Amino acid sequence: MNSNDYEPDLNDLDLTPDERDRLADSQRPLWEVIAASLRADILEARYTPGAPLPSETALSARYSVSRPTVRDAVKALVGEGLVSVVRGRGTFVRAVPDRYAILLGAWPRHDIANPDFIPTAREWGWTQLAIPNADDDEGQRSYSRTEFATANRDIANTLGLRTGHTVFRRYSRWHHAATGLIIGVSSYTVPEIMPDPTAKQTLAQTLAPLPFYDAITEGRGPTTWETTVTARMPYADERDLMSLSVGSPILIIRRILADKDGRPLEMTEVKADAERFETAYAQEKPTVFPEGIDPDDFDPDHEQPDPQPTGRILLLV
Repeated sequence: MNSNDYEPDLNDLDLTPDERDRLADSQRPLWEVIAASLRADILEARYTPGAPLPSETALSARYSVSRPTVRDAVKALVGEGLVSVVRGRGTFVRAVPDRYAILLGAWPRHDIANPDFIPTAREWGWTQLAIPNADDDEGQRSYSRTEFATANRDIANTLGLRTGHTVFRRYSRWHHAATGLIIGVSSYTVPEIMPDPTAKQTLAQTLAPLPFYDAITEGRGPTTWETTVTARMPYADERDLMSLSVGSPILIIRRILADKDGRPLEMTEVKADAERFETAYAQEKPTVFPEGIDPDDFDPDHEQPDPQPTGRILLLV
């Protein structure tokens, strides 16, 4: 065996007693052991945000391992979003950014995929961004997209459809002036519930007399709402569209509108930088009522609307 390929076991590493106790699992590959050691150093502020990690050569010497093993450990930390690699300069601990909130369950439910929402969005500090590669025939920049599209498996499952089923899609990107943050907003509607345009009217003209939600829920109420929140690593196009840094996960908020029988009618999806955004819930409706209030007389439809976005809350969904 080539001596350059030799990798010692945990007992051969130059570790402090605390590090050795922390990393005592001998079944783990060495790159995982080193990644765990560096991760703990970062989380315990031995390496502060913006500070460089030791070079590959220094880490190889510290742990008595080869540089490819160190490289694998650093790659794991990059994937976790703890560090970033700057070509020609080194590896640096990523700063902890300011976090902002998206308020869920707010009332009234705004149709944030509708052009009519633009004035409200501006009051909240948001403006639309042009969609890359979506110019019209005359070269004008496009700021939203409305189209019938094919549902992938994920969207189809959410709406209770077959993969490949046609859905009505609305899409836009938004930029927050004060924070510089970018979100993507999509709406997917089951096309069978859409009003049929006449020969003289486009679909937009057919929908125009009523707000979009009123048009698709007419005769199908009372309706219900369900909101889910998940996170994953972004696809390459999502990273570009939202200007995400490498290693930053994406937050996915889905608000589903269902008819009186629980069948999904429409889903609004918000995608945001999970390192900069978190979710909070609007104040829940009371289940224990103050003395003097009769629960039978309580009508949530007559409550005051939730407050507008302020402070760290940037969006109501």
